[in-house]
Amino acid sequence: MAITNPFSITYGSRQVGGSTGYLLHGPYVIDKDFQTLRLVFDVVITAASFAALQSSAESLEDDFRKRDQSLTISLDGSDWTYTFGSTLLNSTASISKSGDRDTDKGFSRAYTCVVEAELPADDNNGLRDVSMNVAYEAGRQKIVTFQGVYTAGTWGDAVAQYQSDFDGEASTALSGVDGSATWELVDEEYTKDRTGHGCQFTRQYVELLFNQSQGGLDHANIRDHRVVFTDLSAHPGDSLKDIYRLRRMAATYDCAVDIEQTTDLKAVYEQQVRDHLLQTFRTNFNPKIFGIEDTRLSYDETSKRISVALQFIYQKDGGEDVVEVSQSLAYRENRTIDYTPVHDDDEHAAYADPGWAVYERVHNRTVIVLGEESPRRRIGAKADDGGPAGKFDGIEADEDVQQEGWNIVGNVSQVTDQYVGDPDEEQIRLTVLTETVTERWNSKPGSRTPLTFGGASSGA
Repeated sequence: MAITNPFSITYGSRQVGGSTGYLLHGPYVIDKDFQTLRLVFDVVITAASFAALQSSAESLEDDFRKRDQSLTISLDGSDWTYTFGSTLLNSTASISKSGDRDTDKGFSRAYTCVVEAELPADDNNGLRDVSMNVAYEAGRQKIVTFQGVYTAGTWGDAVAQYQSDFDGEASTALSGVDGSATWELVDEEYTKDRTGHGCQFTRQYVELLFNQSQGGLDHANIRDHRVVFTDLSAHPGDSLKDIYRLRRMAATYDCAVDIEQTTDLKAVYEQQVRDHLLQTFRTNFNPKIFGIEDTRLSYDETSKRISVALQFIYQKDGGEDVVEVSQSLAYRENRTIDYTPVHDDDEHAAYADPGWAVYERVHNRTVIVLGEESPRRRIGAKADDGGPAGKFDGIEADEDVQQEGWNIVGNVSQVTDQYVGDPDEEQIRLTVLTETVTERWNSKPGSRTPLTFGGASSGA
């Protein structure tokens, strides 16, 4: 007479115990911790023939080598159900026959069955484990790295739960590191297991120290930015005091573009990056005037990165409108000698009498001025002396002829307009003024006034 056991175990579609022909032998053993479940029990098969015994044994062996099955433990009408994918994860089973003298005889056999599985982390929305590493760069910039595991559960897939839940977890943890810092996610990866029941992840956040755009430290379109300014100025003998030569500054900007926000690299440069670089240059270096001399843009469409290199040309604030002066002074002497030949035995004989001597000094000057300038008149135009911006010491306009001394006898004054910088960006207008002024010395007849050298001009 068959006896129905009030205790049964069901793994997948296979039930043992109860009213089946698979008898549970002895107590079962169950081990559970936060992460795993392990169930061990013995099953005895009985049959009326060797053929029936073989069939029952092979069916049991096949069913207890399967994975990804649900598990139910029933006792007198009460069920403990572990549903695959929600309350039981990555389940596997194994079966062994050790050979029991008391049961392995005749038409009966004894097996030991084991069911092992992971359990969902139902105490924290699927977050089974997480660690946080805080690293400091040399300048004390903080880098925070998270590593952890999410599990599936009644809430669904492990990856989906990680993606929906960990932003809040990370925000809370980062606030604990530094509540006043602005953090940016710069690296993220996760590994999904075969069933989607487990998701191992790594995230890295960096403390932002410098604005990504004109709008502030963080911009949704921009990730992992770098901003570098390099001074390229050279000073190969600057001219006069308070005259500041044009200088050069290189600015580079590199960033990734968040493709979940936009894929238009050109728009990100024009709307967020360009004006930010210009404003940063103005703020940090306070130029009196500047232009963009060179622009290099790289749009990496394969990885959605932008690289920008701008070269600024500018005048440092505080100087005059004159940006460069070069000048030279040369003395030129010409004389005539009157030779009176003498008829003598020496065919080279002659009397040498002084004729006229011409003494001149020639001033050459090149001046580069901000803005627009006009040529300088030096002869008969007293109001025009002084030069651009009133900073040209030296040659004064000659309205009256001096009866003795230096007089201006020639003047060539030329201006050339220049526009430095990208016409579609920022430009500087310059005027290059070149002058050649010639002065001639004379003395009154009979005065024998000595000729003097070294004066800068007739009015100096």
